[in-house]
Amino acid sequence: MVCYIFNTAKIVIHMGQDKLNRKKFFKSLIGFTKEANTNEQYGVLTEEPEDPLFKKYARKSLGNRVYTTRVEVPTFNNDNSSDILNRVGTVTSGIAPYTGTWSVWEATHLLRRTGFGIKKADVDAMLALTPATAVDALLTIAAPTVPSPTPVNNYQNTLADSGGILLGNSWTSNNLAYITGSNDDTLNYYRQLSLTSWNWGLCINGEHTIREKMTLFWYHFIPVNFEDIRGMHPNSATMCNDYMTLLRTNALGNFKTLVKAIAKTPAMLVYLSNQYSTASVPNENFARELLELFTMGKLPTQNYTEADIIAASKVFSGWRVPSFTAAYPFNPGFNSSYHNQSAKVFSVTIAPPSGATIANQTGANGANEFEIFFDLLFTQQAATIAKYICRRLYRFFVYYDIDANVEANVIVPLSNVLLSNNWDMNITVKTLFKSEHFFDAVNKGVMIKSPVDYISGILRTLNINTTPAAGATQVVNQYTIWNYFQSYALNNLEQGLGLVPNVSGWKAYYQTPTFYQNWINSNAIQRRASLLTSFINGFTQGGLSIKFDPIAYVQQFANTTIQEPDLLIDAIVQQLFAVDLPAGFKNDTKIQTLLGNQVTNNYWTTAWNNYTGAPTNTSYSNIVKNRINSMMTAFVQLAEFQLM
Repeated sequence: MVCYIFNTAKIVIHMGQDKLNRKKFFKSLIGFTKEANTNEQYGVLTEEPEDPLFKKYARKSLGNRVYTTRVEVPTFNNDNSSDILNRVGTVTSGIAPYTGTWSVWEATHLLRRTGFGIKKADVDAMLALTPATAVDALLTIAAPTVPSPTPVNNYQNTLADSGGILLGNSWTSNNLAYITGSNDDTLNYYRQLSLTSWNWGLCINGEHTIREKMTLFWYHFIPVNFEDIRGMHPNSATMCNDYMTLLRTNALGNFKTLVKAIAKTPAMLVYLSNQYSTASVPNENFARELLELFTMGKLPTQNYTEADIIAASKVFSGWRVPSFTAAYPFNPGFNSSYHNQSAKVFSVTIAPPSGATIANQTGANGANEFEIFFDLLFTQQAATIAKYICRRLYRFFVYYDIDANVEANVIVPLSNVLLSNNWDMNITVKTLFKSEHFFDAVNKGVMIKSPVDYISGILRTLNINTTPAAGATQVVNQYTIWNYFQSYALNNLEQGLGLVPNVSGWKAYYQTPTFYQNWINSNAIQRRASLLTSFINGFTQGGLSIKFDPIAYVQQFANTTIQEPDLLIDAIVQQLFAVDLPAGFKNDTKIQTLLGNQVTNNYWTTAWNNYTGAPTNTSYSNIVKNRINSMMTAFVQLAEFQLM
């Protein structure tokens, strides 16, 4: 077994090889320490609460992640939990094609990182291919068809759609007529709920390709907040859907083409205020974020100045949507009366060695400055932009820690692939996922699942039905179910689709030094565990009992596998976890669950054969259901289940 540890550099008093107990680690993320509680800002000394869930997550000690080329066998404690191994040395794997073992562990690693959860049929399909052709298959994407090509009117029982859209029909190409004194906020609210709910449907039910994970990557990378847009202009729902469609359509397209299109997209024009830019007062919001967050970043060096931001804002002045209430589609364009009429002077920082000037072009010709600027940026800062994009890809899909070796062996050569292919993301992403570094053991089981990964992954992996029965209320019920997951993730786990906290996206992918650990705090731990319990026990949403079916779940495996408890547990562990569990722990779990605290495998084999011989016998079925549920509960409550 190979063990992994989290980077806990946030807790600066723990340096080098010192280890940190998991309980203290999770508390440190929410700022709960005895020292903090005695601080004068709190006024009183607060007793440290005892949370039993921390005990579950304290199976491992934590230390700074250190790399090694040596794989060791861990020592086990009396409770069969393993000590985390500090590993010394470096990881030198790069982007050369992976030529190693192609087993269920590699296939599931690829599936988890490119999609949501693990379905056995997906694993079987991947194992029938080579690693390279498996990546090709996952990166062959098409427009959505399942659950539907677009979001639809699911709110007819709440209010009529003033655009005349019937229940179950798409509203995405229909702008609402403007009502004096109102931007029809209520209906836009329901349409936006339809959009976010439908996006959950794509994650849960869509075909297993990288399309939705890549769309989520772009949305985090270059985001807009749906609620903010709704508060600014009418028809925010169609604006937001157009934005997501742009990201999805260009998920593996050309980065330069995509970022230029985003600059003129109504949702971005509104969100970062270029819509309000004028000739005399160019708005700097979009220009600033374009340089700082969307193309170059600020680290390791900042290759632009405040003067460059101001000059870029002058270039973008004049680009706006003439009307948000005209018939769909929106027609953003260039209005010369709002365009700054001065030369745009860029510094030697952004345009070495002597700077650059974009001469002012009057009238309609001012629109030409847009293309001139992007050509200047992507020529002068090509290497910086390419490496920045590759770092963002790496942190979203591989791991957050980019040390000198990763920079030299992965980021730089991958950025050269991006440059040599003229900003083509398809080839770049394929190179990453086909690389020896991606499949390196050090990168497995080290990423804390995001809430969307966590919820969608559970539903897909456990084959939990979320599709209500057909009928007059099916559409309403279906969107009610999807919206439940959106609300749960947003209110309890701090991630809602379409609702980034700020223009930087979600902290887990950029905030140093904690990164993925930002998904974990005392409330989120409990809410994650509570949701798992709910799935095992069952609950009702949208008229549907959403419940794990233990018998149907194990029946996806061959009967010879199900009959032998050791084989069954091995098969399930391979599906649930990114790395194998200790043999002792698996054996103890088998005894306590499948064997009903007996020690002979036949106690499970007989129970299963009794059920299959008489499946309508409730006594037999209840025995196997209870034992499977007990086993699954033991597994999914492990800290390791939070990792992928």
